[in-house]
Amino acid sequence: MKVILLTDVRGVGRKNEIKEVADGYARNFLIARKLALAADQKGLEVKKFVDQREQGEVERLQGIVKKLAGLTFDFTIKTGEQGAVFGSISRRDLEQALKDKGIIEGKLILEHPIKSTGTHKVEVDFGKGVKGILRILVKAA
Repeated sequence: MKVILLTDVRGVGRKNEIKEVADGYARNFLIARKLALAADQKGLEVKKFVDQREQGEVERLQGIVKKLAGLTFDFTIKTGEQGAVFGSISRRDLEQALKDKGIIEGKLILEHPIKSTGTHKVEVDFGKGVKGILRILVKAA
């Protein structure tokens, strides 16, 4: 029986693939647990609709990445006389700056807080394979 996978299934295939599996496995496991749809006319129409909706979502996220590419976020941080930095720019600070600009999606990939002045780049993962770069300018106060 041919099925359309709704999620990644180990040993069978990845999401949105059409696979040939045993009839009993399809009916009793995959379809019963809502992991797949039968690849009949109705199932193919549902897949087409889902694909169009996901493509629209990816295009929307790419628009956010383009908007993000034109922005630079400025932060000021307290420094001492010798240039030593007091404090840091954390993930929470960056998330708040994004929310202030109306970007509420995305996961920041920041290994450790920013503790130096200058220009920094932080990767933002929006999911569905869409990633962007957040440019940050840290100035001494």
